[in-house]
Amino acid sequence: MAASPYVWGIDIGKCGLKALRCRAGDDPRTLVADAFDYIEYPMILTQPEADPVELVRAALQDFIGRNKLRGDKVAVSVPGQSGLAKFIKLPPIEAKKIPDIVRYEARQQIPFPLDQVIWDWQRLAGGIEESGFVIDAEVAVFAMKKEQVAKALAPLQAADVDVDILQLSPIALANMVIFDQLPDPATIDPDSPPESVVLVSMGVDSTDLVITNGLRIWQRSMPIGGSNFTKALVTGMKLTFAKAEQLKRNAVRAEDPKAVFNAMRPVFNEFASELQRSLNYFTGSDRTAKIGKVLLLGNAARLRGLSDFVGKQLNLDVQRLDTFRGLDGAAVTSAAAFKEHRLAFGTAYGLALQGVGRGTVGTNLLPGEILRARLIESKQPRAVAA
Repeated sequence: MAASPYVWGIDIGKCGLKALRCRAGDDPRTLVADAFDYIEYPMILTQPEADPVELVRAALQDFIGRNKLRGDKVAVSVPGQSGLAKFIKLPPIEAKKIPDIVRYEARQQIPFPLDQVIWDWQRLAGGIEESGFVIDAEVAVFAMKKEQVAKALAPLQAADVDVDILQLSPIALANMVIFDQLPDPATIDPDSPPESVVLVSMGVDSTDLVITNGLRIWQRSMPIGGSNFTKALVTGMKLTFAKAEQLKRNAVRAEDPKAVFNAMRPVFNEFASELQRSLNYFTGSDRTAKIGKVLLLGNAARLRGLSDFVGKQLNLDVQRLDTFRGLDGAAVTSAAAFKEHRLAFGTAYGLALQGVGRGTVGTNLLPGEILRARLIESKQPRAVAA
């Protein structure tokens, strides 16, 4: 079991591995970063010629070779599409009966027998509890099929990395934005919550959308990501994928920037339209919610002009999340490599928060037998000494 105050948050994405080593700060609203790593794969995992298993294996070997993990807790993310997340509003109920009703709801909401999945749940902040009864309570239920969990853990187990926390990426992002951009949930008045922050985390093939006001969380995955812009350049400018990816990243320095952006314009429109549909669905399902700012994350969000275009289409304040308010540690936050790729570290930040016990959602999809075996193993030396 982990013996140090440090946690590694590790996000193994389709473009690269991002990792952040942190400890809890003296200020309860601060996380102190001690080290980081960013390892980009030679090619994106979803490219036809890519070998995802080998690319991830090589990245993990590089990471382990140049970083210290022994004694640290390790928190790892899995894509939101790999699991199931449900947020359930409970009827007025005795507090002691919540576990029973959650298990009942889990059977109804999870489309597989419970013995085929790893699942966990947590009651969220908010609601009123009086005389043993709870009103307006909401619980979050998360699940993954056991084979999906095994697949996610396989490369880490092969690299002899002991994982302590397995979390869905959107939930790690929710923990990050609640900690970094919103008031402490314990101080929020449920009758007058702050405006909801919309976090748009752009990945390679999909985008995680997380909306929260610190008390409630809503999330979905949008089927559009950074590779859609690259593919538009492949088609529109007759380029290979590798050359199109390079051109996308350096569009403003291209020989004809206008031609590059014209080729990508349909994807700009599609992305803004998909985001608008999601926001319409959210506000339709929660008519009391008020949308505040929209924050873009992910290296794909570095695309010049994207935030301005989306902001005009949505008529909202849209900006990149360029600064993490709650993250200290100048050796990391001032490093050139971290500043260049900081838009990619949101998930790793949220994982580290959960690892130090400062995440709003603390559910864990790591199989219980692994945790029990790890606990027994940690006690063996003391038993032998006794």
